[in-house]
Amino acid sequence: MTLRLLLKLVIIQLSGSTIFAQVGESCISKRTSQEGVCKIESQCPFVINQAKLGIKATLCGFHELVIPIVCCPDSNGRSITTMRISEQKCELYSTPITRKFSLITLDANPETLTVITDNCTYNRVPLIVGGEPAELGEFPFMALVGFNTTESPWKCGGTLISERYVLTAAHCTFSSDSLISSVPTKVRLGELDLSSDNDGSQHMDYRVSSIIVYPDYNWPQVYNDIALLRLQTRVVFTRFIRPACLANSRFLKTGKPLATGWGKTGFNDPYSDKLLKVSLEIFDNAICNRSYSNEEKLPNGIISSMLCVGEPRNSTDRKDTCEGDSGGPLIVARESNLCQFYVIGITSLGKACGVSKIPAIYTRVSEYVSWIEEQIW
Repeated sequence: MTLRLLLKLVIIQLSGSTIFAQVGESCISKRTSQEGVCKIESQCPFVINQAKLGIKATLCGFHELVIPIVCCPDSNGRSITTMRISEQKCELYSTPITRKFSLITLDANPETLTVITDNCTYNRVPLIVGGEPAELGEFPFMALVGFNTTESPWKCGGTLISERYVLTAAHCTFSSDSLISSVPTKVRLGELDLSSDNDGSQHMDYRVSSIIVYPDYNWPQVYNDIALLRLQTRVVFTRFIRPACLANSRFLKTGKPLATGWGKTGFNDPYSDKLLKVSLEIFDNAICNRSYSNEEKLPNGIISSMLCVGEPRNSTDRKDTCEGDSGGPLIVARESNLCQFYVIGITSLGKACGVSKIPAIYTRVSEYVSWIEEQIW
């Protein structure tokens, strides 16, 4: 190894970059194209057994420049060639929020590694009832769903999930506030503060060309409370406008979920002008079954296509979603990239805003990914 290369590696290490801290990140085995997780070599029995057969593992990097970090295949890992279309699109949409580094390993048979890390600087402070204002560009997938009504035009939230579609709740596809019922006609993307044109954001309004409600939705019941809004023109992605990823079931175990929206901050409060975020917790559906046992909108109780979500058990604040947050997302960040969010739920039904210890009901997105893919890709 040349002195120049050694100095290059040392400089990278000293720069404070996290490119060597690859443990826990997703990876793909070069040999099998199988999905996996980066682990210290000694913590991956599969790789150890393969090494005994002379089969070399895919390297993620090195811990402290010495200890190999390898791609340890998941027990149910799939080939990247079999990734479903929503997962492929997720990788595509995440490109602007990642940085790539090329490194040369220090072992006897050097190889070039491509290391991918996040490229954002947001504070991930676990904090809309009990919420905190979002940062500029923090949630670029957030959408406001608008109606041509005499009252507040923005009635619901939504999530941008592709160049042409916004995900929202089915009950947000109509409004009867006025004498003449109406449907969503517009979507605003890239907004931060509705009361200010100088908040640093660059929002854009898009016309809604068609509405696709899940076939088995039956108002006023809240089962299958999910819909898609097709926009008249393709969305131009910017720093402030970019889709979220669709989550499968494994993301329900990934960190604390966040809810975001411009809803009311209390039962008798006005809608929030500022985009808010709140940290919540997923509970067993049995808890919501007890809380909503007499709810007319839930004659069959809480079912598997729903999520029971509320304020964390150890919270002393009232944290909740509220009127105006309906249709907005429940999200989790990817562990290896805090800029990349997955939508796991859609705000659907709750008790009075911020009622302590009574969770709200969210549509479980992972149950509908196949239907969503059929509609938009």
